[in-house]
Amino acid sequence: MHRVILTGGPALMRDAYAHIIEGSPLLTVQAQVPALDDALTQLPSLRPDILLIDALAFAPRPRTATLLALRQAAPRTALAVVGDTPAEDISSLLNAGVTGILSHDVEATPFMVALDLVRRGGLVISSAPPAARTSPILPNPLLEQLSTRERQVLALVASQADNKALAQLLGLSPLTVKSHVSRILRKLGASTRAQLVAIAYESGLVTPGLPAARAAR
Repeated sequence: MHRVILTGGPALMRDAYAHIIEGSPLLTVQAQVPALDDALTQLPSLRPDILLIDALAFAPRPRTATLLALRQAAPRTALAVVGDTPAEDISSLLNAGVTGILSHDVEATPFMVALDLVRRGGLVISSAPPAARTSPILPNPLLEQLSTRERQVLALVASQADNKALAQLLGLSPLTVKSHVSRILRKLGASTRAQLVAIAYESGLVTPGLPAARAAR
């Protein structure tokens, strides 16, 4: 069984998430720790597979020290955030090692699928709907360097964990997709897929809450 620690947010919400997780044959709740700082302190000794953080733990905005602590925890524990996450915070969370950003209204089955994907090293983003944005997302002139196909690949990178899944969606070989991703990384001056995801959201190519497969059309 893969172990999950729940932290942040109201106790009632943590109990609800815990109830759903305990119904899974793959995951179990190792502990509930109300304060995020306390949870991060306990990670080295508890060594959970996933740390599930209520977005309210970051209110009003993620602090530099907290993001640094998350980044240090990422090599040992998969990090996921559930709740209303402003679009402008997605980049900093990704750079801190968070690989799951889930909307507060996600249903039980997609919630468990997302946690399993995060546990296996995948990347899942399903954030607040457009109406919840607090500031507009401005176009990124870097995207002008990309071809139509490269923009499509960039949009899909935001929702697909690996090149094989992306290749199936596009009807291309994984090797061709790998070449596209490498060129996009080079053109955008990025070094990781997480940075590409951040660019896709910050530029408005992909809208939080809107599946990337639709945004790529």
